[in-house]
Amino acid sequence: MGPQDSQWVLRPGRPEDHAVFAQLFLELGVDDPPPSAPVWAAEIAGSSLFAEGPRGVGAYAVTKALGDFGFVQQLVVAPSVRGQGLGRRMMSHLASHLRAQGCTRWGLNVKRDNVPALSLYTSMGMQPAREAATLRLTRAHLASLPAASSEGAMVPVSPEDRGPLTEAFGMLPGKLESFAALDSHRLLGLVDAQAPARRWLGMMDLRAAAGPLLFPFFAVSAAHARTLLEAAFEQLGEGASSLNVVVTDDAPLVRLLRDAGAQTRLETLELRGPLTDAAR
Repeated sequence: MGPQDSQWVLRPGRPEDHAVFAQLFLELGVDDPPPSAPVWAAEIAGSSLFAEGPRGVGAYAVTKALGDFGFVQQLVVAPSVRGQGLGRRMMSHLASHLRAQGCTRWGLNVKRDNVPALSLYTSMGMQPAREAATLRLTRAHLASLPAASSEGAMVPVSPEDRGPLTEAFGMLPGKLESFAALDSHRLLGLVDAQAPARRWLGMMDLRAAAGPLLFPFFAVSAAHARTLLEAAFEQLGEGASSLNVVVTDDAPLVRLLRDAGAQTRLETLELRGPLTDAAR
């Protein structure tokens, strides 16, 4: 431990940390508002880590163990203490914490242009695995998309559906189970009602309080994407004039939404790697 490390005490998050969490959350540079105090206390605080020093909190992180995969959902270092190795110390601590929970792999999302963060994470063994774009679109933008497909039926995602959906769209095992356990999330699937066996045409996690936001979001075609997007606006009601949608590994759909006028709000990479003793 270096001289700069000794000033930081790493501790679990607490419900009363909401105010400082909400302030640092803004450093993520996303459109989503900071989660409310009740959501923080019920869904996030228990899986968070804070670095506290003589002048207060310098960083926080949120993690989730998904079976043998550890996901770093958020990591924020306050601007005033960046460049001092605190991010690396936090990541090393998280690596030990996740290994203790049985994780052998880990990953996170990072902005494509965040060069210092990419350098840190790749030095710890992570490599790009998927890419995504977050776009803001309005109801009017949908008119420029191909007509909605008529073959699909919207259904709530049941516990039995989560495994097939995970396989169909290449998601991390356990991710949908994690989201389904949170009151602020609503999982909806688009299924081919005419197929003799359930065939998935798309899915979305509707987070009404976060922007609103659709993430994850997958569709087998642009027509099915429009079906999902129209259903999302219907679920949100007339008061919602726009929403953000995270499109993963689907460059044609991203181009189509941009051509329709949707604004690109964020471009990210999902990094994954082995969680070994070298991740320190």
